[in-house]
Amino acid sequence: MNKPFKMAGFLACLVAVVVMSGGHWVALQCIAWGRMVAEFSHQDSLGAALAKTFSGQYPCSLCLKLRNGVQQEKQREEKLPWIKTEKMPEAIWQLRCVTAPRAPTAPRNERPFVPTLHENFIDSPPTPPPRVS
Repeated sequence: MNKPFKMAGFLACLVAVVVMSGGHWVALQCIAWGRMVAEFSHQDSLGAALAKTFSGQYPCSLCLKLRNGVQQEKQREEKLPWIKTEKMPEAIWQLRCVTAPRAPTAPRNERPFVPTLHENFIDSPPTPPPRVS
């Protein structure tokens, strides 16, 4: 397989996992914090800018939008009956307890598979009756 296709598939899977685990909210929050540090550092020192950014007392508009988005997503998940995040660890534990069957070490039959199920496949097809002229 071509390397670009493998890389594209890997990146698509990585993006899917990040989005499914809520990584998009984390990425947007990091962008918001970076913008806040840059804005606050114009007025104060870097230490004061970092303290203001992570204190939670001076949220920017993006931080407020992110907070609302996360809350809306949680409300949507609570309404959906088939998505229960608190049950996930139990389901994963149950999957870990399932044992896989052992791999066969020897072939089961020496006969072909199809004739064992349909015995009439071994015989030749019936011939039509002779024509009377």
